Amino acid sequence: MKKMKDLSGVITGLALCIVLAACSTTRYEYHPPATEQGRVCVTQCAGVREMCQGNEINRAQSERFACEQRSESMYRNCLRQADNRDEAKKCYRATCWSNENTWRCDENYRQCFIVCGGSVHVYQE
Repeated sequence: MKKMKDLSGVITGLALCIVLAACSTTRYEYHPPATEQGRVCVTQCAGVREMCQGNEINRAQSERFACEQRSESMYRNCLRQADNRDEAKKCYRATCWSNENTWRCDENYRQCFIVCGGSVHVYQE
C-alpha cells in the first residue's frame, strides 16, 4: 500500500511539472555583434528568417485550401449518393484548419545570429 502512495505522489509531481512547464513562456534577448560585418551578417539572417516564415505561411494556407477542396468534394459526393433527405442530413463538410509553425525559422535565426557574432540569452518565465 505504501508503494502505491509513493507512486501516486511521483505521478502527481510529474503531472504538476508538465503542467507548469506548459504554462511557462520563453523570452529571448538578442545582443548584436560588435562588428559591422557581424551586423550585416545578422541582416542576412533576418532576410532568411522572413523568407522561411513566408514559406511556412504559404504551406499552411495550401494545406487548408486542399483540405477544404477535399471536404467539399466529399460532401457533394455524399449528397449525390443519398437516397433520401434523412441520408442527406448525415452529410457534412469537414472543418479544415492549418497553423503555420515558424519555430524552426526562429530557431535557425537564433543560430545564425550567434554564428554572426551576436549572443542570445534565453529566459524561462
